[in-house]
Amino acid sequence: MFDDLNYAAILRPVGQMLESLRIDSFAVRPDEDSFVIRDKTRNRVQLTPRERAFLAELHWSHGADLDKSDARRLAAGVFEWHVTRDDVERFEREGREKRRAGDQTPDTNAVSQVLRVIGSILDQKGGRMVSVLKDEQVVTLEYELPGGRVAAEEYNVPTLYDFWVRMYMKRAARNGEARLTA
Repeated sequence: MFDDLNYAAILRPVGQMLESLRIDSFAVRPDEDSFVIRDKTRNRVQLTPRERAFLAELHWSHGADLDKSDARRLAAGVFEWHVTRDDVERFEREGREKRRAGDQTPDTNAVSQVLRVIGSILDQKGGRMVSVLKDEQVVTLEYELPGGRVAAEEYNVPTLYDFWVRMYMKRAARNGEARLTA
């Protein structure tokens, strides 16, 4: 599916999309040429106009119209859809433009950063993603190792923050920057 990209690069834009829809609890799993995302957000009262427009655009790019039942399912936290390679690339381009416009440190607790760190962990392990589940402050990563064995690991968000800091410091050292600013 996304064999020519690393998981950190793939999962960050998926997280950007989830942030746009205020989805904090979810399940993501690969499915041939796409990702299947299931929203597990509880007690969402209603969609904002921005979320409704974003979801309509996502549906439109897949040739389907957003209908009232889709909006109700998303508002109820029971929604599942496919995100294609084209979607991931579009979310990455849009995210890159936003990052270029600002000179600020990313929100390390943002879903996009959490998924970026999970992707980096998966890349380091050399595994193939089976699923990523996030519920509240816990992220569960299931992956298949090169020998075919499936492993699962659980991370809490503060632990992922520590991974993020290490990633940031490595990148800063490569770019000649020596300190982390907040």
